[in-house]
Amino acid sequence: MKIIAHRGLSGFYPENTMLAFKKCLNLNIYGIELDVQKTKDNHLVVIHDEKIDRTFNGTGYVKDMTLKELQSLNSNFKNYENNKDCKIPTLKEVLILFKPTNFTINIELKNNKVKYRNLEENVINLVKDLKMEKRVIISSFRMKSLHSVKSLCPKISRSYLISERFYKYRLKSMIFSKAIKNKSTYISSSYCITDKYLTNKCHRRDLQIFCYTVNTVEEYEKLLKLKVDGIFTDFPNIISSINKQT
Repeated sequence: MKIIAHRGLSGFYPENTMLAFKKCLNLNIYGIELDVQKTKDNHLVVIHDEKIDRTFNGTGYVKDMTLKELQSLNSNFKNYENNKDCKIPTLKEVLILFKPTNFTINIELKNNKVKYRNLEENVINLVKDLKMEKRVIISSFRMKSLHSVKSLCPKISRSYLISERFYKYRLKSMIFSKAIKNKSTYISSSYCITDKYLTNKCHRRDLQIFCYTVNTVEEYEKLLKLKVDGIFTDFPNIISSINKQT
């Protein structure tokens, strides 16, 4: 099973920061996952929430702040408020960090609530500039975004994100038909909705299934029995050591 560090080593360090990513470098894992948005002055930054309030000492939307303003903020994570590696990083900084490694980078486009103009194109252009097309997976809850990624660079792998709410209120067959039409490689599903039906359906359609966010041994063991292909976890160091033993 492939182990992916969810927002870096976020179970121990401030999520989506250079510190959380640097702490993954020596781990025996498949890759890391991160979230990308755009600043007011059109820089690609790595942060999960559309607003900065939860993770940094400020308030407001990412889209309404410049890169300089965002990087002046300090982390809200106790004991890391003044750590220089706990600022909001640019996507370029993170990709450059992992370029010399064998890590796969799962980039989630955070545009399901804020519709960032040209987000797909900007991300793809950066990946191409760094010649990392084969090292990246682009994921999104918006199939329209995955279609854009496909047209911009077909060689970059794509993953269709499925939330618990989406799965409950949409026809299950619609999920697979969309993913297959897009020629996606992956389905990334919430741990809560992942079962034998979903896993088998993915595999019969040559789709790999990754699950988020898996943070307990019980969850890991359940998914191992279901034969999912990979998991996103806040504790990749712990889960990977268990995975190595099984």
